[in-house]
Amino acid sequence: MQAAPPSHRRLSALTVFISVVIGAGLAAIGHSVYLLGEAPNPFGWIALGSLAILTASFALKVPGVPVYLSISDAFFIASALLFGPGPATLTIAIDSFVVSLRRRNEIRQLLFNTTSSALALWAGAHTYYWLLHSNSASSLGASPDAMIAPLGFLAAVYFVLNSGLTAAAVSLSKGVSAFRLWREHFALMSLNYFAAASAAFVFIVLVHYVGGPALAAVVPLILVCHLAMRSWLGRIDDAQRHLVRVNQLYRSTVSAFSTAIEAKDGVTSEHIHRVQAYAIGLARALNVTEAATLQAIEAAALLHDTGKLAIPEHILNKPAKLTPTEFDTMKTHVSVGAEILAAIDFPFPVVPIVFAHHENWDGTGYPNGLKGEQIPIGARILSVVDCFDALTSDRPYRRAMSQEEALSIILERRGTMYDPAVVDAFIRVYRDIEVPEAEPQLQALMHNVRRGVSRPAAEQPTVGAAVPAIHASLSDDLLGFVSLARLTCGSPTMRDIGVVAWSQMRQLTPRATMAMFVLDESKTSLSLVHVAGQAANRLPPSLTFAIGERISGWVAATRRSVADTDAALDLGKGLDDVLRFASSTPLVGDRGVIGVLTLYGLEPFGEQLMLTMEMIGPHLARVMTAARAADVAHPATGSAESDGRAKRYAGLSLVTRR
Repeated sequence: MQAAPPSHRRLSALTVFISVVIGAGLAAIGHSVYLLGEAPNPFGWIALGSLAILTASFALKVPGVPVYLSISDAFFIASALLFGPGPATLTIAIDSFVVSLRRRNEIRQLLFNTTSSALALWAGAHTYYWLLHSNSASSLGASPDAMIAPLGFLAAVYFVLNSGLTAAAVSLSKGVSAFRLWREHFALMSLNYFAAASAAFVFIVLVHYVGGPALAAVVPLILVCHLAMRSWLGRIDDAQRHLVRVNQLYRSTVSAFSTAIEAKDGVTSEHIHRVQAYAIGLARALNVTEAATLQAIEAAALLHDTGKLAIPEHILNKPAKLTPTEFDTMKTHVSVGAEILAAIDFPFPVVPIVFAHHENWDGTGYPNGLKGEQIPIGARILSVVDCFDALTSDRPYRRAMSQEEALSIILERRGTMYDPAVVDAFIRVYRDIEVPEAEPQLQALMHNVRRGVSRPAAEQPTVGAAVPAIHASLSDDLLGFVSLARLTCGSPTMRDIGVVAWSQMRQLTPRATMAMFVLDESKTSLSLVHVAGQAANRLPPSLTFAIGERISGWVAATRRSVADTDAALDLGKGLDDVLRFASSTPLVGDRGVIGVLTLYGLEPFGEQLMLTMEMIGPHLARVMTAARAADVAHPATGSAESDGRAKRYAGLSLVTRR
């Protein structure tokens, strides 16, 4: 049976906890009702209880948690000292019930608030009388000196139970550390409880030695305590509001910065936010609870590839395996990113995670060859989740894998590249981690940034482009084609060019499929204008690629050739049976890129054919440029040839099947 997700387990534990507290609180209230018969002066405790409930209307909210402080605690404690645990417990239960009704709490929260406060005061009052060694329902017979220590324990028990039960409930609800929550939000509240106990002590002493009219002397003390607490909580609230604004600014800045990085890297904004969600979920599964470490992991998940800003785009988005030199260049993004982020005064350790996220568990990683636990836990977590999401996402150089395939690769690297404990925890919890969808505003920002990160090389004119030398090994037919490309002064169609090109290419690679693409007038996409070869009928005649995307689009954008990469990156997964490899070269003329020539085949083409494609590319581009210029200068006149030109190189009539 599959284990319940953490959120479900927390909710189950929260339900059990709240039920136990409500049950115990109801028992304490029932026992207090029973004790009312022993309480002296019923009119007195009713009047004091009414005053306590009245002052509860001026309760102060503790910033950040659903907790309120009130000067009424002084009257509740005084009621316990004067009239016993029964009246005090019943009064605070009524007060909590009324306050919860006024705040429109749901029924479960109303019952919890009512019973938890009643249980806390009931336990504190009984502790007081037990330490006082008194069976009486009043403290009026005890000396003031004998009351001080038991009164301190009353305040301590009341505070610890009242705040502790609330902290535990919030902890189970939000999945955070109960002790850390209590320490950050409740610890200083102890001053309020002990101040209330002091005010109650003065109250009792005045009643015992002076009489009722002297009680007016207590009012200023209680008022001062209330005003001081109000000022203190106000400053905390202002500080928290400022912290929230700063955090929002920090998060939005980091998010925008990471969006620019990912846009340059050619991946989507969803990737970095999935990595962030996986990293935080995995950190919690590994019992990483320190706030600074969690915040560092959260930021590093977005910024770990900052150094890619310094890596050339043709390397980042190359739809093929990197050469050793290119890979050495790629590795520099770690140190560059750490240097960039070191200039930012982060309040938590982001830079060490970024600097070590490519280190390996066995010490074979880079840049410093760190090993085992020398690698920060944040970097060990980030390396696993980043690999998993990268493997299960489409990339320019590889198709997306299934989750099962990605996990098998991660398991193979367990103990070599990745920390075994981190891998085991990730496999255990990755399905339970909630990954949020990217916000529409962020997706729009990502789209705009990606368009503006760089200007495609296809848009940049090349004046007087150098023509590669002609290799003596070329066939006579191919030399004739090159001469034709140089000396053509007529007006051939794109189909004519494609036919001549394939007549020569098929002699070098007869089992290939050749596709010739032309750049549209807006210079934003490539369109297929001629296809020929063994699997020509398998390519859709309307095949188009955006500049910078897929293999052919990347070749057009960067003006760099690609040899023997995965053909599915251009054509999808449906043609693996006949077209597995692709070699592509840009067709660059005097005015820039005009198109792309791509070969698809079942077997690799080799470097020699790539050199041949690169050599004939400029000549083919010149012929295509002349054909396009002729088409503009001489619009269609009704002939079949002119009609073909009028279709702007995109119709079926321009596609030859062989």
